[in-house]
Amino acid sequence: MSRFLFAVVGHVNKGKSSIVSTLAEDDSVAIAREAGTTIECREFPLRIDGRTLFTLIDTPGFEQARHALAWLREHESGAAGRPAAVRRFLEEHAATGRFPEECKLLRPIVDGAGILYVVDGSRPYSPEYETEMEILAWTGQPRMALINRISEADHSESWRAALDQYFSIVREFNAKQAGFEERLKLLRAFRELREDMSAELDEAIAALNRERERRLRESCRAIAAMLADMLSLTLVERAAGDPTESQRENLEKRFLEQLRLRERRCRDEIEDIYQHRRIERQEENLALLDEDLFAESTWLRLGLSRNQLAVSGMISGGLIGGGIDAALSGATFMTGALVGGAIGGVSAWLTADALAHTKIAGISLGGGQLKAGPVKNQQFPWIALDRALLHLNALRNRAHACRDMLNLAASSSDGIVRHWPRPVRQKIQTQINQLQKAHLVSGQFPYIEKMAIDLQNTITELE
Repeated sequence: MSRFLFAVVGHVNKGKSSIVSTLAEDDSVAIAREAGTTIECREFPLRIDGRTLFTLIDTPGFEQARHALAWLREHESGAAGRPAAVRRFLEEHAATGRFPEECKLLRPIVDGAGILYVVDGSRPYSPEYETEMEILAWTGQPRMALINRISEADHSESWRAALDQYFSIVREFNAKQAGFEERLKLLRAFRELREDMSAELDEAIAALNRERERRLRESCRAIAAMLADMLSLTLVERAAGDPTESQRENLEKRFLEQLRLRERRCRDEIEDIYQHRRIERQEENLALLDEDLFAESTWLRLGLSRNQLAVSGMISGGLIGGGIDAALSGATFMTGALVGGAIGGVSAWLTADALAHTKIAGISLGGGQLKAGPVKNQQFPWIALDRALLHLNALRNRAHACRDMLNLAASSSDGIVRHWPRPVRQKIQTQINQLQKAHLVSGQFPYIEKMAIDLQNTITELE
C-alpha cells in the first residue's frame, strides 16, 4: 500500500469532495450543493492493477477555526512547538465533542497526510479563512492550496495573494473540468514539497501514464470488436408461408435494435474502462449523442463526406441491412425502404435523399424465409466509428466530479474521421474491409486486433 496520503481540507461547501472525486477517479464520492455533505473522514484510494498509488482523504469542513486557533495560541511554546500543540489539541478535544470537525480533519494530517487546501475562487476572498490557513501551517505538514472555481465569477487573484503567504504552492484546479494532464501536474507539484517521497511520486506518475495507454488500447479493441460484431450481424426468420409486410418490418426493427444494442454495450465497456460507472444517459434515445444511430442528421454529420467516400471508391449501392431476402419460389419479391426511404446507387447517396437501400430477393428454399444482414453499406461503419470515437474522447478527459449528462451533440458540429489525413482513412478502410469480409467463426479475431492497434496509433499520432 502506498504511504502517500492527501488530506483534502477547507471550509464547508467549497468543492473538497469534487477534488477527491476527480483525483481518485471515483464517481461514488457524494457531491451536493448543500453544505455538510461530508461529515466524516473517508479514504478514497487510487488503485492501478491492484496497487494503491495514493489515497485521498475527504474531510469535513472547518466549523470553529477561530476558536480552535485561539486555543492553540494559548497553549503554544514557540514556533518549534506548534505541531506538538496541534497534537495536544487533538488529545484534549477528541473525546469532548467541543471541536468535532476540526478534530476529524486534523487527525489524518497529524498522522502524516499531506495537505490539499481547497477554496472557492468564484467567491470573494475573506480574512476569516486566514485562521484555517494558520492552523494548517501549525501542523508543519507539506501543503498545497487549490483554487477551485465552483461558479463563473473569478476572484482568483485576491485569493492567490493571501494563499501565497501560507502555502508554498498555489494552483488553480477546476475539479469538474480537469483532464488527465492537469491531474498529473498536481502530483508533479507536490513532488517539490516532499523530496522524501519523490521516488514514490515518480513511480505513481509513470503508472498513471501506463494506465492511460492501457485504457486507450482496451477502448480501441472494444470499438474494433463492436464494428466486427455489427458488420457480421445477420438475423434469419422463417415463415410458415409467404412473408408478410408486417414480418419484414418487424425483422428490420429487430436488426436495427441489435445494432444499437451493440453500440450501447461498447459504450458501457469503455465507461467501465475509464471508471465512469454512474454516467447518466437515456438509453432508449442514445442521448450520448442526442441523436439516434439511424437518424438522418447523424448520417449527414458523421462519417466520411460524400467526396471522401467517392474518392476512396467506397460508394456502392450497399445495403444497411444487407437485404431482407424473401425465400419465395425463386422470384424477386419487392424492393422497400429500410431507413429514410429506398433509393439505391451512387447518385441516391450523393444527393442525401435517402440513407440506405433495402433489396429483397426471392430464393427458393422450400419455405418462406426472411434474412437481414450483414451490413454492406460503406458509410455505416464510419458513422459507427465516429460515434464511438466522440464518446471515447469525451470520456478520456472527463473529470469524475462532473455529474452532468454526457451529451456530445452540443460540443461537436461534425465528427472526427472526415478530418483524418487521407492515408489514415485508407488504412482504417482496409481494416473495415477485412472485418466486412471475415466471419467471427473463421478467424475474425486477428482482424479485430489489427484494427485496434491501428486505431490506437491513429489517435495517439493525431493528438
